[in-house]
Amino acid sequence: MEQARKDETSGILTLKSISKRFPGVDVLKRISFTLEQGRIYGLVGENGAGKSTLVKILMGLFPPEEGEILISGERIYIRDPQQARYEFGIDAVFQEHALIPQMSIAENVFLDSLQSFYDGGFINNRRMEADSREVLNKVGLNLDVSVHASEISEAEKSLVELSKALYRDPKILILDEVTAPLPSEIVHQLFDIMQTLKQAGKTIIFISHRLHEVLTICDEILVLRDGNFEGCIDNTEKEDLAATRKEVVLMMTGTEKGLHFPPKAKAEAREQNVLSLMNLRNSRLRGINLDVYKGEIVALAGLRGQGQSAILRAVAGLLTHVEGDILLEGKTKRIRNPYDAIESGIFYVSDRRDEEELWLTHDVWLNISLASINDRAPFGIIRMKNDRSVIEDMVSNLRIETPSLAKIVQQLSGGNRQKVVLGKYLLARPKILLMDQPTIGLDVGAKVEIYNLLRKLVDEGIPALVVLTDLEEVVSLPDRILVMREGVIAREFSGLEVNEEELVDSYYG
Repeated sequence: MEQARKDETSGILTLKSISKRFPGVDVLKRISFTLEQGRIYGLVGENGAGKSTLVKILMGLFPPEEGEILISGERIYIRDPQQARYEFGIDAVFQEHALIPQMSIAENVFLDSLQSFYDGGFINNRRMEADSREVLNKVGLNLDVSVHASEISEAEKSLVELSKALYRDPKILILDEVTAPLPSEIVHQLFDIMQTLKQAGKTIIFISHRLHEVLTICDEILVLRDGNFEGCIDNTEKEDLAATRKEVVLMMTGTEKGLHFPPKAKAEAREQNVLSLMNLRNSRLRGINLDVYKGEIVALAGLRGQGQSAILRAVAGLLTHVEGDILLEGKTKRIRNPYDAIESGIFYVSDRRDEEELWLTHDVWLNISLASINDRAPFGIIRMKNDRSVIEDMVSNLRIETPSLAKIVQQLSGGNRQKVVLGKYLLARPKILLMDQPTIGLDVGAKVEIYNLLRKLVDEGIPALVVLTDLEEVVSLPDRILVMREGVIAREFSGLEVNEEELVDSYYG
């Protein structure tokens, strides 16, 4: 803990007794620590610990209730993100992208400085695109910078956001869950960039719920719990990562629980076939054949972009020009759009929870009601008392932590938002759940809750076909694993024990 409590005059960034309150809750409680120049700091804590609020204070999005922020020993006041970036050298890259979809990649890269490319009253696109290619090359991207930002992948968007921040040459760079959408090979590339920045004297604050990433790249690990600063762990030696991980989890949660998975189903526990795909194909998929039985969780695994998500979206009616047969409980279904899928009892949970699943600015009640409101509205009349009772029961069954049904969903933690999504679909009585990375962006405790909830649903007769990318989840959660490679199912693993090395080898063929 000593590293984080050095004399503030020696540090690049010092927080002294930073507090922040929202109505009814103290989010940050007198947070104090000092960061040194040229080091990588992990910032960890469960959802609701205060990480995001702390980052928003550093970026000038929230003012602190009390306390001081010092840069190189000098007290500062951060009014807004522009001042944070251009006056104080603090920049951040977030998991939620801020790119403008209708603008080109080049325009997005230089959005803050488009005036520098004016030539005779017009933007010199050729010069801007040439300069943007040079900026993107620094993060290993080789893109057509003239295309709209909406046309590139989530991983590419994250790297474009990083390139924008690096172009501004910050002293302190905050990376907030940027690895969540990135495949493993791109994460390693990002780590190389972080090491280069560190050697150049930059200070990096790295936030990730994947503790193995934090343990791999960070020199020190700052731990928040319930708005309190629990301390700083020196990770420079990296001799016993298992012991360090245990220490981090204990400080984060107050227990040594870590990730615990519910027991897998025994092979003989499988009941009738619920979902069958026969020769499913499109531009991404090359003849997919699979079955999902009642009583099991089936995982689609492999390197990212091999067609896992495309399978789910095809079955959910979100992709066009899909050929092959989809059978539900032995009957062929014609799935032309999401409505057909929902009417058949097929429910898809997107990995883009906030963008595609939730109405963030509305309350818990409305969000859970959405998918099944017609079932509880005979003749188009909603009986509010009955509807409220149904929603309250679902909130209780899923243990959604909310003070009331009127709570705005945007104000809930990530784990509770995911439970709201599940509650919405469970009220509609699905026959099968399709879930794309159901624990993405969640902390250790929330992940365990989702694992147990998913197993409970499967045991109650709702099987699940899920895309998983975290290796520990792939090995420990599903009853069967289907490894995808270049649009085909290349390997199947089943049974209570899975050889991790063999599994990873199968990803690469």
